[in-house]
Amino acid sequence: MMDQRELIKQKEKRKRILFIAICVILGIFIVFGLTVLILSGVKNYLQEKRKADYDKSMNRSYIYPPADYDLNIFDDSGYMSLDRSIWFNDGTARTVITEDNIKSYSPELQFMYNVVNLIINGNYTEYNKIFTKDYLKTAGDDLRDRFTMQQLYNIELEIEDYSQTNTANGLVTQSVIAVSYMIRNNNGTFRNDLDFNEEAIRPVVYLLTTTESEIKVTNMMPLSQYEAGLY
Repeated sequence: MMDQRELIKQKEKRKRILFIAICVILGIFIVFGLTVLILSGVKNYLQEKRKADYDKSMNRSYIYPPADYDLNIFDDSGYMSLDRSIWFNDGTARTVITEDNIKSYSPELQFMYNVVNLIINGNYTEYNKIFTKDYLKTAGDDLRDRFTMQQLYNIELEIEDYSQTNTANGLVTQSVIAVSYMIRNNNGTFRNDLDFNEEAIRPVVYLLTTTESEIKVTNMMPLSQYEAGLY
């Protein structure tokens, strides 16, 4: 049988082993935590760098003619001869959204149909109401306080993403809708990333949140920025 001294030694040995094990476990957690922090920092840095590089590549400066806020674009026969229909592309087919069939489309597409018409009619007051207060606080140069009627044509809507979640306040829908169009005689008051009469389409995505009471735009950005995850 072990004497008292041997029992004490064994007990002290077990305590040391337990202490070492605890220290090793704590060390692993500390190293893991530091690794996560470092990797997160590196990821954020790379994300910000990619965002800065993207912004730099998109930074263009154009010279526009003076804006005529009294011009009624519907009196311009050249504009009226263009395809001014608002098309919806579901990935397999294109259909035209009209006042007669608009109720057959989702609330989000109805909303964006109205948004496009606000842009065409130069209704900047109602246009600015489509955004959430949080977006308006951070929009900066992305927000146009005032713009003229816009000669949009070759207009197309496409749903990029769509999801629904049941919450305590009811069903909430998150959707991303891409809006594509050309602008005839662009004067830069609404889009300053397109040149005057530049025959180019740079789609913009609107991120929508739909609740039982309203639809609001929570963010807006070029489609290329959205697809690159730079937001």
